[in-house]
Amino acid sequence: MPELPEVQTVVDHLAEKIKGRVFSDCQVKVKKMAGPDFKNKIKNFKIKTVKRRAKMIIIESIDDKYLIIHLKMTGQLVFVDKKGKAAGGGHPIKSEEFDITKPNKFTRIILNFEDGSLLLFHDVRKFGWMRIVNNDQWTKINNQFGIEPLSRKFTLKKFEEILQKRPNLKIKQLLMMQELIAGIGNIYADESLFEAKISPLRQAKSLKSAEVKKLYQSIIKKLKEAIKLGGTSVNTFVSSSGERGRFAGKLKVYKRAGQKCLRCKSILKKTKIGGRGTVYCLKCQE
Repeated sequence: MPELPEVQTVVDHLAEKIKGRVFSDCQVKVKKMAGPDFKNKIKNFKIKTVKRRAKMIIIESIDDKYLIIHLKMTGQLVFVDKKGKAAGGGHPIKSEEFDITKPNKFTRIILNFEDGSLLLFHDVRKFGWMRIVNNDQWTKINNQFGIEPLSRKFTLKKFEEILQKRPNLKIKQLLMMQELIAGIGNIYADESLFEAKISPLRQAKSLKSAEVKKLYQSIIKKLKEAIKLGGTSVNTFVSSSGERGRFAGKLKVYKRAGQKCLRCKSILKKTKIGGRGTVYCLKCQE
């Protein structure tokens, strides 16, 4: 599932293509993937901004409506201009049988713009979704998520306060709690903890002040590095230009169980924390 850097990559590229455009109609192929009264709500929806919140894409209209999109495991957004030129982001369909610039059997929602261009939502597994909400509804949804780790509000002091809220939780579990810190998933939790030389198995309350500071710095560093490189492509994720995220080549522990630690040459171990596969170095991460 795309995490903060991958979703940000899609948002950055998509915003260039669709800001200022107006949705005129839609075709919903899988009803469960679109919110109630979606067809009526999308009409005359003029795009003001395209942004990210947690792992979601948020398209805001000029009259305070919000189109919320979650790509989930296999979702892909493809913008097709009226000349048929495409730009998309997410998980591409592997089969060469399908032209992603045209609706196909994996196209679940088609959004039409007034100028004849399209926004196609392809999703092989049908886990992704779209919803249109008003300002009050968006505020409630927004408040369900914690602080954005790349925002100015995410200070070291704030991070210390977050750790104090769940002192008995394993540190990796805490990092992935979206109601505390928004956007960090399995990839960047593992990579940040390795960078900080902290075991994912430790309780939050066991971290010393110097370790908390190092982890705080590592989270920001890894997220920024990943965004700069277009995210991580360990399965099928691509940017809106069709490029695979280059941060995959920088991964130190994620998906590297059984391989040598790039720091100390010990064999990396895999375990489960909170039901999620976790890779770490027994020697380096204390």
